Amino acid sequence: MKYKWKPVTAVILSSFILFSSPMNVFASGNTISTIEDEMVHNTEGGEETAAGQETETGEREAEQENPGDSGEASGDIFWPSGPSVVAESGIVMEVSTGTILYSKNMHAQYYPASITKIMTALLAMENCGLDEMVTVPHEAVYMDDKGSHIALDEGEELTVEDCLYGMMLASANDAAYALAVHVGGTIENFADMMNKRAKELGCQDSNFVNPHGLPDERHVSSAYDMALITREALKHEIFRTVSKTVYYEIQPTDKQPDLIPMSNHHKMLCSGKYHYDGVFAGKTGYTVVAKNTLVTCAARDDMELICVTMKTEGRQVYVDTASLFDFCFDNFKKVDIGTSEAAEIQVPVKAADGTEKVETVPVQMAEDGFVIIPSRVNFSELKPQLLLAVEEERGETGTLEYTYGTHQVGQASINLPDFLKVKEEPAETETETESQPAKEEKDGKAGFHWWYIPLGILAAAVIVTGAVMLVRRQIWKYRWRKRRRSGRTRDYSGGRRPRR
Repeated sequence: MKYKWKPVTAVILSSFILFSSPMNVFASGNTISTIEDEMVHNTEGGEETAAGQETETGEREAEQENPGDSGEASGDIFWPSGPSVVAESGIVMEVSTGTILYSKNMHAQYYPASITKIMTALLAMENCGLDEMVTVPHEAVYMDDKGSHIALDEGEELTVEDCLYGMMLASANDAAYALAVHVGGTIENFADMMNKRAKELGCQDSNFVNPHGLPDERHVSSAYDMALITREALKHEIFRTVSKTVYYEIQPTDKQPDLIPMSNHHKMLCSGKYHYDGVFAGKTGYTVVAKNTLVTCAARDDMELICVTMKTEGRQVYVDTASLFDFCFDNFKKVDIGTSEAAEIQVPVKAADGTEKVETVPVQMAEDGFVIIPSRVNFSELKPQLLLAVEEERGETGTLEYTYGTHQVGQASINLPDFLKVKEEPAETETETESQPAKEEKDGKAGFHWWYIPLGILAAAVIVTGAVMLVRRQIWKYRWRKRRRSGRTRDYSGGRRPRR
């Protein structure tokens, strides 16, 4: 009797295994998935920390100047090294391309002092007419720490242009204050405008709280940010005109019967010991805490440079600047992309969403473009990349950007070929008649539906039920044959098996 239940037991056990196995598989899968997720999370965290430390260290090392004239080389990449300077921070940026030729701690935050006034001038030029009248407020005249000023009187009226001259030549804090209130309504609102504009320009390290740069521990900037701000200011011809002026007079007003004479404080613009040929704009700065800061713009041949130095001792600020200009003018050249690039190039095309593929693109210049590269480097050694805007904003042109090693050296706007222009949107009917499988495939859900699970369970149940019925039938046949054999034996031996 005990042997009769073996087939049934086997069926029950098989059924249990069949139904329980998927659950165990799902549970195991979840467990493995959880473990893998934890491992990935921990690994990414470790890599992120390590990468962060490496990047931070790398930036600090890269921002230090590399004294000497041998240059720094990495494989086939050569970039000239700059001279040693006393300034704690500095940068030289080319105007037309934004290429950084030299840097030392360019993202370190320092007190900018009066070079702050370049940002004040920029906002005034962007928001005012030169002949607008500015009324000098009470606070501009009676500041606690007035510093440099041109003795403006409360209620006195000057033009925006006169305020620009007073601010840029004589570094007049009263003129800067009056101009800021005229533009922003209040100093607080104007400071907000300064910070907003700085972010729009790509500044990373600045926080402005006043228009003149008088001491405030919250008022900071960097050599990099001040170069960006100056580059934008140079787009205004009035800034170039005012900055290069050596001497200017503000005419008598209703409050002031005398002329206000002013001389430019920037020694490299004026004749004398620190004069430098080619300097056409700039701004000085000094406070006890900030020490000497200086922004200087110079041109030679077809190249314009911006030099910013921060936290320098006394007249050394001019020595550092002259040394950096000499180095950059002697070791770099400006190359016209339109006359140097081939008519057609194979170039990586990078879309706004980050996707990238190599395409053969004709080079048709939409406007002039240039690169700034070391004098001993050939244009053919540069790597171009075509940058595309998002489709909603993409027009007829794209930006062809050039790099040399890790250095961005310039760009050009080119006319896009037809295959890279934005195509017309498909008709609405096409969108509406899109097949359901195609939509599911786009959503990444093709190949699996939630109703697969109950369907699989039902199929398993049918299989098990069929197996049980088949086994029971075999058991019944087995018993029936056994009874028949037992009956024949009893008929033959009278109910007993014959002895052998």
